[in-house]
Amino acid sequence: MSQNKTQELLDFVRQLPVGFAYAPIYAKGTAIQSGKISKGKTPLERSHHTVMAPSDVALQIERKPELFQAVGVFTGARSSGLVILDVDRNLSKLKKKWGDSLDGAPVITSTKANAAKYLFLVPEYLWGSVKGFGLSDTGAGYEVLWGRQGLLYGAYPGSSDGKAPEGSYGFEGDIENVPVAPEWLLAEMRDAAGREVQDGGFIKNRKALDFSDREPAEVAEIVQSALRVIPGQGAGSRDHWVKVGMAIHSELPTDLGLTLWSAWSAEDPEYSQEWASSNPCEEVWNSFRKGPVSLGTLFWMADQQLPGRLWLSEDLRKVVADAEADNVTRIRQVVITYAEVIKRAKAIQEIQNPAEAAHAMNVLALEAGYRDAGALERLLIAQMQFEHQDDEMTLNRLLEKDLKFEYLIPDLLPCPGTVMIHGAGGDGKSMSAWTLAKHVARGMPFSVRGDLVPVEAGPVLILNGDQSEVQVQQQLRDLEFRPSDPVTVVMGWDLNWYYRFTKLIEKHRPKLVIIDSITGCSRGSAFDENKKEFASPIYWLANNNGRLFPACTILLIHHANKTGGFRGSTAIRDAVDEVWGLRRPSPQQVAQTGSNARLITVEKSRAGRDGSRLLMKLENDLTFSLTDYVDTDAGDASPASVVDRVLQRIRAAFPRSLTRAELAADPLCGGSTSGITKATQRLVSRGLIQVAETRPSKKGGSPLPAYQALVSREKPLNTCPAGTKPSQGLESTAGQPFEVSSSCPAGSEQLDTHLDTTPPCPAVLPSDTSGSAPAGHLLEVSPREERSPEALDALMEQAAELWD
Repeated sequence: MSQNKTQELLDFVRQLPVGFAYAPIYAKGTAIQSGKISKGKTPLERSHHTVMAPSDVALQIERKPELFQAVGVFTGARSSGLVILDVDRNLSKLKKKWGDSLDGAPVITSTKANAAKYLFLVPEYLWGSVKGFGLSDTGAGYEVLWGRQGLLYGAYPGSSDGKAPEGSYGFEGDIENVPVAPEWLLAEMRDAAGREVQDGGFIKNRKALDFSDREPAEVAEIVQSALRVIPGQGAGSRDHWVKVGMAIHSELPTDLGLTLWSAWSAEDPEYSQEWASSNPCEEVWNSFRKGPVSLGTLFWMADQQLPGRLWLSEDLRKVVADAEADNVTRIRQVVITYAEVIKRAKAIQEIQNPAEAAHAMNVLALEAGYRDAGALERLLIAQMQFEHQDDEMTLNRLLEKDLKFEYLIPDLLPCPGTVMIHGAGGDGKSMSAWTLAKHVARGMPFSVRGDLVPVEAGPVLILNGDQSEVQVQQQLRDLEFRPSDPVTVVMGWDLNWYYRFTKLIEKHRPKLVIIDSITGCSRGSAFDENKKEFASPIYWLANNNGRLFPACTILLIHHANKTGGFRGSTAIRDAVDEVWGLRRPSPQQVAQTGSNARLITVEKSRAGRDGSRLLMKLENDLTFSLTDYVDTDAGDASPASVVDRVLQRIRAAFPRSLTRAELAADPLCGGSTSGITKATQRLVSRGLIQVAETRPSKKGGSPLPAYQALVSREKPLNTCPAGTKPSQGLESTAGQPFEVSSSCPAGSEQLDTHLDTTPPCPAVLPSDTSGSAPAGHLLEVSPREERSPEALDALMEQAAELWD
C-alpha cells in the first residue's frame, strides 16, 4: 500500500466513533500468527477477544502499514447491536424491493459490480432472539453478518471468483448515525433464529448427522443457546474452534455433543471447503479427553458477546444459576483432608491395571471436589516437588549440591539430557533410536570422532505411542535384539502421565528412555502441535530429570513437516537439549555413505555440538550400524578445530598420556596455549579423555595433569614395531615429536600379547622453536629442522614453563 493510501486509511480510522469493536485487517498474502496466509479479510487475532478502539487500530496500522491495510468491525452485541447487510449480487433488485429502507444507512462499496454493504442497528431487546445467516441459506443474493466481522474501509482483495479485481473499499454516509434495521431485515433475522430452534440446530446434508428422534437434554439446550451467539473466527482460529468443542465434550461426550459442535462449525464460511468430503469435527472430537476446558469456558465466550447471560432464556438462566450454586455447595461440603487425598492418590498409582487406576482417580477427584483426575495428577507432582524441597534454594545451596553432568555415550548422549530426533515418515527415526538402545543395553562401543569409545551398559525403557506391537517387535528383531537384553517396552504411553513416569524410572532405573513419538504420546493433550502449551510435558521431563526421578537420557522421536523441519511449535525445540534432524543423503553424499544410509545432523546443541553428524547404515548382513560421520574433503584431511586435533593426538598416543606442554609443543595440534587448555577441559567434560596421572612441575608448583584417551577395550593399541618405514606426511619422522606406528590387529588375545611384550613408545621429542611464545599465541615450530638433544631439552623446558 502506498504512503498516501496508508494515510487515507489512518484518517478514516481516527474519525470512527468509539463504541464499536474494530479490528485491523491483515493484507492479502501476508502470513498470520497461525502460519496461514491471509486472503485480505482476516482480522488481528487478539481483536476477537479484546474490544479495540479506533486509536488501538490506528496504532497497529501506523506501526506496520505493510501488514495491516484495512479496518473491519465486529457485529452483534460487542458493537452495540451493529448488523451488516452484505449484498453480494442483485443489488439493483434489492433496491427496487426495499429501496426506501436502505436510504440513510452507511454503505460500503468495492470494485464488485451490483454489490454493497449496509450498516444498521438491532434494538437491544432483540439481541437474544435474532441470528445472522449466510448466502446459501436463503438464495436471495445477500447475507446478514451478526456476531461476525465485516470490512469497513481500505484494501479490497478482489472477489473469490476473480471477476472483481483488487482495489479499495469506499465508504459513504455517517457512521455516527446508523439507523435501526428495517422491519423486513429484523423479521429475516428472527426467522433465522426460529429455523434453528425448529430444526434443532443440526446440520442439513452434512454426512447424515440427524438426531431428530432424540429428545435434547437440558444441557444441550444451554449449549445451543451459547453457540447461537459465539461466532466463528475464520482462518487461523483452530485454537478457538477446539476450545468450543472441548467445552461441549466436557458435559456432552456423545454424538449429540458432536452434532452441536458440528452445526456451529459449519456456519463459518471461511472453512466451507473443509466440509467438501467429510465432517472435519469427527476425528478431533474422538481425541478429546477430560481437561481444564469446561462449560465455564463456553459460558465465558458467550458472555463476551452478550453480557449478563442474556443469551439464555429466563428459564435456562435459572437452571444455570441453580447448578452453579449447587456446585459451590458441594465443594464446601467436602470433608476429605489434603493428607487423605494425597495418601489415597498415591495408593491408586500402585494399581497395575491402568483402566482401574483411572477409574479410581476419577472417583477420588469427584469425592474431593476436583473436576477430573488430571487435577489430582498435578497435585501429586506438586507434593513430590515439595517433599524434595528443591523448588527454591539459595545460590550457595545450589552450588553445594553434588550434581554431575555426564555422557551416556561420550560426546553424543548427555545424561541427564533430552534429545529430539525428527524426520519424515519411513526414513528410519525409530531404527536410529533402537540402534542407540542396542549400544546402551549391551554396552557396545560406539564410534565417536573416528574411534571406538566405551559405553556403560544399562537398562533401556521404550515408551511407545506411535506404533503397534507387531511393528515394534519386527524392528527390534531386525536389529537382532536378544530376549536377555535389559529393555522394557510400555505400549500406549501418554506424555501427560507424569506420576506414572516417575514410578517407572524409579522401578527400572534406565540409562536411556525412548519416547516414540511426541505426537503419538500426546493423544490426551488439550492443545495442538502449533501451540506452545503442547511442549509442556517435554519441559517437565527436561526440568525434573535428575530431580524428581533418577537422571537418564531421554530420546524423543518426532515427525517432520513438509519442509523437512520438525512439526509444531518452536517451543518443542526450546524444551530439549539437542535437536537431531534425520534425512536421506544427497546424491553427492551417496558415493561416500552408500544408498542404504541416513544422515543425522545435530541442528541444536547446548553442549556446542551444532553441525555434528551421525551415519546410520544398513549393513550387508541386514543389521544396522550407527557411527559418527564427517564429510570428506580432498583438499584438507586435517581435523577442523583445535579440539579435534588435540583429541586425535591423544588418541594416537594411547595408552600413553600427554601433558598440555607436550600437546602445545606438538606441531600437529597447532593451537595456542589457552586453546589447548580449553580443548582438554572440553574433551574431559565430554567423556572423550581423562586425567590418567599427574606429573611434578619443574618449578615446584601444582602437579601437571596428563591426559589419556578414553577408548574401548576393543580398540587395538598403537605400537612401535622396529623397522617400520613411516610414510611421508603425518607419519614422517622428520621433526615429529612421536614415532607414529601402525595399529596392531584387533582381538583380545593379540591385545594381551602386545600389552605384555611390546615396549613403550619413545619419549616425546618436540621440535625446536624460535623463542618462547606468550600465552594465547601459537608456538612456532619447524618440523624440517634438525635439533640437537640440548636444543630439544630446552624446548621442553620452555613449553613446561608456559603451562606452569
